[in-house]
Amino acid sequence: MFGDIWSKAVRSEIVMEPVLNIEPTQRLAELRRTVRLYQERYGELSGMIDVTKANAAMASRQRRLAKLEEEVARIQVDINSMSSEVQRIERWVEFCLEDVIVRAKQDHAEGWSPTPVLGFRLWGVGEEALHGVKMPWPERTLVATCLSRGGGEEIPHTDGRCGRLGCGVYAAKLVDPLYTEFDVTAIGDVALGLVALTGKVVEHDEGYRAASATVIALAASLGKHVVLTSDAGTIDGVFADPAVIRCERKIETHGQRLTEMETFVMAHKRRATPWTLAINKE
Repeated sequence: MFGDIWSKAVRSEIVMEPVLNIEPTQRLAELRRTVRLYQERYGELSGMIDVTKANAAMASRQRRLAKLEEEVARIQVDINSMSSEVQRIERWVEFCLEDVIVRAKQDHAEGWSPTPVLGFRLWGVGEEALHGVKMPWPERTLVATCLSRGGGEEIPHTDGRCGRLGCGVYAAKLVDPLYTEFDVTAIGDVALGLVALTGKVVEHDEGYRAASATVIALAASLGKHVVLTSDAGTIDGVFADPAVIRCERKIETHGQRLTEMETFVMAHKRRATPWTLAINKE
């Protein structure tokens, strides 16, 4: 019987044009008022048994819906509370992870510096290139690779995977140990530079290893000629073609050349600031 009533209702909605744009609850209230009016006018009406059953079914569903809404409200309170707990725990996890990173950096003398770390380097000077210990530098910036394991990983390594002398661009904290280790008084043409180390920087007792280095001041000799410069363009020119050093002034003795080179780069380090480092990197 419900099926017949529903079919008639659907057919009536399809066939009949709505007189007013009435919400379902308003429509239901109007129908009930009309039925009560007819009951007062005509007494017992046929089909009221179905109306009673439908009203009972609707009342039952409304009670169930009210309970579900109460449950949803309680669940939403739990969701809000749990979301707040998750946010607090996320901050705790962040703190723990940051603490682990700080401890690792302290234990392994490793760190990412927000500003460049300054150090000193030596190169051998040839007619065509400036040579580091293991490779020529084609330009004033060198990005490190691991000669044992290649690139694509966090460099310089600190776990010993690439041998006793780990990978990275090396730089010394002082000039004198460099001069002594490489016996610059006995070798030929050399270049001494102040480098800005960036990226991952690993500190050692006498120097650093870094992911990359940029020369910001250069003192280089070729024959008796010496260039002393902190100009980025001039430095680029020397790395591109060391022969340009022969256009610079002469200093007669090798010892005097080495002294002036050291004096120049040391003075530049004392003057260096984050602002001047940024200018030199452009």
